[in-house]
Amino acid sequence: MNKYTIDNELRQVERLRELYPPGTKIQCIQMDDHYHAIAPGSIGTVDYVDDAGTIHMSWENGSSLGLIPGEDRFKIIGKSKRVKSKGPER
Repeated sequence: MNKYTIDNELRQVERLRELYPPGTKIQCIQMDDHYHAIAPGSIGTVDYVDDAGTIHMSWENGSSLGLIPGEDRFKIIGKSKRVKSKGPER
């Protein structure tokens, strides 16, 4: 893997982290996991995006199965209410 490929993948992961910050509400449209798929219409909350770009979730049904962008279909139904800290006020 060359430096360009690694840099590109890092940018993609950072973009996913910006799009899906912790606390974001997501609704599953379709998941292609034949053994543990989350049912269409299920709602969950983003916990974090890992370095591989998997969106780790806490689903209302108790599952913690992650979403894989580009393979699973889902939509944002509520933005995160968490605010990033920018350091101490001056």
